Amino acid sequence: MCFGCIESVVHVPGIWGYVILILNIILPGVGTIITSFMARTGFAKFQFVCGVFQLLLAITLIGWLWSVWWGCLIISKNDEEDDDRLERIL
Repeated sequence: MCFGCIESVVHVPGIWGYVILILNIILPGVGTIITSFMARTGFAKFQFVCGVFQLLLAITLIGWLWSVWWGCLIISKNDEEDDDRLERIL
């Protein structure tokens, strides 16, 4: 179904995941493009390309749905990493 999508989702700190989701709902793809510049390892090309395609496909509703799904993936990845950090502390 998704070839490397989940692994390529960028972790964004704190509340930024929810901000990105709201951006992706209002302006499909824009939040995804912004997260491509927030990657810890530098510029995330795959994330950027996904955001551009989400933006271009938004007129067909496929891009909008994809963008909302991607925002949810960002939030779920943030929650997983926050849980991992909490377990390491405890």
